[in-house]
Amino acid sequence: MKKNSSKLKYLLSLLVLFFNYQVYSYPAQSELFGLSQSMVHVWVTYGNGVTGTGSGVVIKENHVATDCHVFADAEGVNVVKTFKKYVPIAVYADWKNDLCILKFDDLPLSPVKMVTSKNVQYESKVFALTFPNDSPIALPSYGKVKGIHPFKDSNIIRTSAAFTVGSSGGALFDLDFNLIGITTFKSPGKRLGYFYCLPTEWITALLETAPQFDLKSKFPPFWSLADDEKPFFMQVIMPMQQDNWDKVKRIADEWTQEDNQHSDAWFFLGLAELKMKNYSEAIIDLKKALNLNNRHLDSLVELYKIAKIQGDQKSVDWTIEKMKIIDPEFVDYGLKNLL
Repeated sequence: MKKNSSKLKYLLSLLVLFFNYQVYSYPAQSELFGLSQSMVHVWVTYGNGVTGTGSGVVIKENHVATDCHVFADAEGVNVVKTFKKYVPIAVYADWKNDLCILKFDDLPLSPVKMVTSKNVQYESKVFALTFPNDSPIALPSYGKVKGIHPFKDSNIIRTSAAFTVGSSGGALFDLDFNLIGITTFKSPGKRLGYFYCLPTEWITALLETAPQFDLKSKFPPFWSLADDEKPFFMQVIMPMQQDNWDKVKRIADEWTQEDNQHSDAWFFLGLAELKMKNYSEAIIDLKKALNLNNRHLDSLVELYKIAKIQGDQKSVDWTIEKMKIIDPEFVDYGLKNLL
């Protein structure tokens, strides 16, 4: 009994540390009341009584940004706020990029502030605000910026702030309550969830186009295409989740050849080499990632693992010192659970 009690206390202490690490310095839900007033619940109707829901954020007077896939090819769409329904009069649609803006003439909600993805850094603290699983109120999810992927003259943002069904079209904010992205899609499977957001630059560009007056989609979104048509940052995820490191290495090799200045391309190449126990090659690739992006914490984590495996205390100390610059909380609370 005493032994089990000790184990329980140890597990509880880990949970407390993890909880502190996750929420330290993030705004509490009570602090988000004002921001939540700019969030709307999107309701969609299809034929035969089928309905669906999503999330939206007011980005301009009488304009709500959301994801096109939330209502593509539906019979009707509206947004709900404090039990009142508002029906759009038109929609600005970028079907390929899955960004849509609903236009209203009677929406009494204030817009949020926006900043561009160019201001976003790896490991910056962020939070998503969405209506997950038909929640009647917007709920926050906290995390970090884990990837910034150049795509079509802007950046797709990957975050560890998780979102789920009903969260499509929600908002990703920095800690100054600036909108930096639209929560859009996640990697398939349940392991190592990767969550992606569309950049706010696309919102500004979309407002300059002509609206349409139906909900008929013209193209599928880029993230739903066949695997070989997706961008490399998406192609690499499924084989990684399946521990298919030969395929990860092949994709990452192609990625580095196409864009040798992207830190994530070198990271995934280094990760594959590490998993295949090619430690010297992994160190070279991971350090290339770090040289390109000195905030690439994931590369430091893998270098730390290699140093521990090889018993290289000097390199262990070096990686820890680098981590402290980027995220001292991770060193305090997360590092001890890596190995």
